[in-house]
Amino acid sequence: MIAIALLAATAACSPLGDWDGSLTVPAGIQLPLVLHLRATASTIDSPDQNARGIPVNVTSGDDGVKVVMPSTKAEFDGTLSRDCAVLAGPFRQGGMEMKASFQRRQAGASEAVRERPQTPQPPFPYATVDVSVPAGNVTLAGTLTMPKGKGPFPAVVMIAGSGPQNRDETIEGHRIFLVLADRLTREGIAVLRYDKRGVGKSTGSYATATQRDFIADATAALNWLRKQSGIATGKVGLLGHSEGAEIAPAVANADGRVAFAILLSTPAETGTETIASQAKAISIANGVPIATAAANDALQRRLLAAVAAAPDSATAERSARHILVTAGVPNDRAAMQAKGLASPWYRAFLKDDPLPALQALKVPTLVVAGAKDLQVLPDRNLPLIRQALASNTKAKIVELPGLNHLLQPATTGSPSEYGRITTTVDPSALDLISGWIRSGSSS
Repeated sequence: MIAIALLAATAACSPLGDWDGSLTVPAGIQLPLVLHLRATASTIDSPDQNARGIPVNVTSGDDGVKVVMPSTKAEFDGTLSRDCAVLAGPFRQGGMEMKASFQRRQAGASEAVRERPQTPQPPFPYATVDVSVPAGNVTLAGTLTMPKGKGPFPAVVMIAGSGPQNRDETIEGHRIFLVLADRLTREGIAVLRYDKRGVGKSTGSYATATQRDFIADATAALNWLRKQSGIATGKVGLLGHSEGAEIAPAVANADGRVAFAILLSTPAETGTETIASQAKAISIANGVPIATAAANDALQRRLLAAVAAAPDSATAERSARHILVTAGVPNDRAAMQAKGLASPWYRAFLKDDPLPALQALKVPTLVVAGAKDLQVLPDRNLPLIRQALASNTKAKIVELPGLNHLLQPATTGSPSEYGRITTTVDPSALDLISGWIRSGSSS
């Protein structure tokens, strides 16, 4: 882990120092990042992912810097503003290109700490163990929390939503799965949560993975958990959030022994419909005029149709870029968006249809939706879920008023609010989930 010294940094506008910024990931969510640029041994922090001091290789040019993260195979090309206060540019990882922007931290200032009062703090009244789960040709790194006392205990495998999620499903500083796991384990339920393949301490490649891989990983985690001492083998269930709520039914149906399923913010439409409808709803919530949102929706649907119909990623990328440039999107921005649209996961997700797996799901099932969810719109998805689960006599579907996609209390439901909300998971959702399991409804 050797960091290359910055080259050609001018005294008038040196990039050396601390930079507070963020990476804009899909759905407009901001992932905080902190750059520590030094003459030697530069590093980057990802506070939301609890990762700090990651070594980076840095070189400088006439108008900015190039930052390479060998451990994650990511790179950032940052251009300095004329006043040397802003460092912005494309961030590339796993075939995707996103926007990143940093503000120079003033001398003597400290890193901003966001208020997250629900984040559990030790000591914990239960056992916490870091574990390694074999999953085919990859190893999933995770955390198993076990209640104290005499088992065997019922247990849950948590399956995260889309994106390179860690075991805590950390979004905007909210460690969603940690909060859920803490609540459940305090109430006598063991919980396994894990970093996605290619994320955190898990091996493998996230960039080339599709939902099929994530289903295989969740299945491996389920089988591993059943074999652990103190686990009630016949009382192991699944909890999935967002895309994880698509994966859970597929795993349960193939396995045949899953005790129960908890599905949070569950998509029931195809990937194409989910992406298009959320983009339009979020833009309107963020103040975009309805006519403009409708025009953008038409362009979005043309893009998605072209990408879904393409025989391979290269063709998908060319088609998407052509549509974007023709629509007036600048070349560099069009190239960035097209590359992301053509990724293996994205192309597979567009064609995914969650309904068959939901229709086949016969285990006790709790579906929880937030009425202000703008990423998986309840008015579009809940009717489909109710119809799909109509023959499942042990299914319960609950729409919680005022909550967003993360099950936080929200004003509009826009992802732009996630980081400003201090609540990680609304108590009404925590009470519902834990109460449903403890009441025996899950058996």
